[in-house]
Amino acid sequence: MDNKLLYINIDGFSYSYLEQLQRYFPDGPFSKLVQKGLLFTQLRSGIVSITNPMQSAILCGAWSNRTHNFYQHYDWENACVIKHRRTCDAENVAQLFLRSGKTVASIHQFMLENNPCMEGVKDRAYIKCPQEKSNAFQRLAILKDMIQGKPVASGDQTFGFETLPDFTAVYIDDIDSLGHNNSYEIYPKRADFSQRQRDIMERLNQIGQCLLDIVQCSRETEQFRNLTILITTDHGMTPFFGKSDLPDIVRHLNEAGISASLPENRTEHTRVVALSYTIEVSLYCAPDITEHEKETIERVCQELPYLQRYFGKAEMEEEYGFDPRGPEFLLSPQYGKHFYHRDIEKNTFAASHDSFHETSQHIFGLLLDGSIPANTLYAENTAVIDLIPAITEEKFGLVLNPERRELRQDLRRLFAEKKVPGF
Repeated sequence: MDNKLLYINIDGFSYSYLEQLQRYFPDGPFSKLVQKGLLFTQLRSGIVSITNPMQSAILCGAWSNRTHNFYQHYDWENACVIKHRRTCDAENVAQLFLRSGKTVASIHQFMLENNPCMEGVKDRAYIKCPQEKSNAFQRLAILKDMIQGKPVASGDQTFGFETLPDFTAVYIDDIDSLGHNNSYEIYPKRADFSQRQRDIMERLNQIGQCLLDIVQCSRETEQFRNLTILITTDHGMTPFFGKSDLPDIVRHLNEAGISASLPENRTEHTRVVALSYTIEVSLYCAPDITEHEKETIERVCQELPYLQRYFGKAEMEEEYGFDPRGPEFLLSPQYGKHFYHRDIEKNTFAASHDSFHETSQHIFGLLLDGSIPANTLYAENTAVIDLIPAITEEKFGLVLNPERRELRQDLRRLFAEKKVPGF
């Protein structure tokens, strides 16, 4: 049987959640899953730790200088904010497999919808639950049906799969919705951060049990012998509270002699536009900004008491593969602080993941593969975008984004030639 890759992305799975699961549920589902595979203990998200940019980056093994998705940017010439939505200009893993004569499928992995997965086409099937709003259990139930060869609907067609396609992607967003402190299914919006953490632990335990069931199901059908399962995420989640510092940064810049405004308030005299997402803020400068003005902006950033870190354009492009359309400066505040467009009400909290704090940057990743000994820890700093390319090259002989090939050498060595008993 040919090798197969099953990629399951649990959106918003901070490594801090795994630490809580292992502390409070040492015999729980995720502890059992970790014992079956290789856990990445230092897996990192990207500098733009936002869902669409990171989902595309993981699938392409590339940063925004190739995918051209970093969520949004300010177009100075046209005085508008441009959203990147599902932009993904680099080749993704499903496209690579398909042009190599292999089969692919996506269960709710939206970045693959029509790129290349399509409803009603078996060799590249895009599969959705019949429910308007589906959850992890319903999506993983479809995956189980596929493994067992049961009929699965894709658009107006129904397919039976004798084995899993060569590459199958599954996207799960329960944890992200809960992490943002949204009202979600039986869980109301919470005023207390610790209560929301308990909600997340409860749902993760339920998802973990479903994943154990998927592993067992693959054993029973004997597909596990040639199956690599990668379970990971795009980003973590960081809470924030109280008053927004967005007006404050604009005020400080103006007091320093740099005319600054929000996008909607720009005038002919504006030199800097402050474009926020939720936690972080990007500073876009006029095309004719001077070095002296940039030095003044840096000095303001250095003096802000609530800033964890700021990044300059050169660092972002050279160290983090940032699209050249990105900002001149990116500002990430300390834990709990934010540059959101509004204040957060007292006695409650909000949460997001565009943050350089560990709770957003340090993320979950687990590899289940018969060629890797079980209950293994991989403690090297690892970019999540390098996982799929390392697997595709070593298990399938297919190279995704060759520009980062040298950076993936240690990861590729994980796959020993001699097989050990499957997971």
